[in-house]
Amino acid sequence: MKADSQDATSQVTATLLMVALTVILAALILLCFHLPDMDWEYTEPPVIFRIEQITSPQPTFESLIYLRNVVEKDYPNRELSAKIYSNDELLPCTILTLNTHDFISTAHYGVSTLSREGGNGDFWHYNQLLRIDISNGYIHPGDEVRVDIIETESGTVISRDAMEA
Repeated sequence: MKADSQDATSQVTATLLMVALTVILAALILLCFHLPDMDWEYTEPPVIFRIEQITSPQPTFESLIYLRNVVEKDYPNRELSAKIYSNDELLPCTILTLNTHDFISTAHYGVSTLSREGGNGDFWHYNQLLRIDISNGYIHPGDEVRVDIIETESGTVISRDAMEA
């Protein structure tokens, strides 16, 4: 017995129609659900800890950076770390905690001390200051200084601010 060529065409056409209907049905079902935005635009972290002042006196350039919590929220300072940049270049300053009691100044890595009420207790409260003493001459007058405050556990930059020294 000889197969009819029209039978083969009907099977291919039927398969294509089934695939097309399945795709259309899947698209309609997806439209019924709220899909997350695929917006990949980068947004700058907010300013939670604002740079109030930077001093960098000559000839030693032993700089002091003063940060203030400007958001009415308490932050556990033990869970925060910082990275400091000068003219978009990461400075070799290691600040693994912003708690002044846990910060070990004897292991001097670009920062000699942390002080003020923002780092003294368990929390950095609203309107409190933290002073970072960078005594290696990394910052000079006219440098653009940026401080990133990082939530240590997640590695997320939660605050960013910049100021000219």
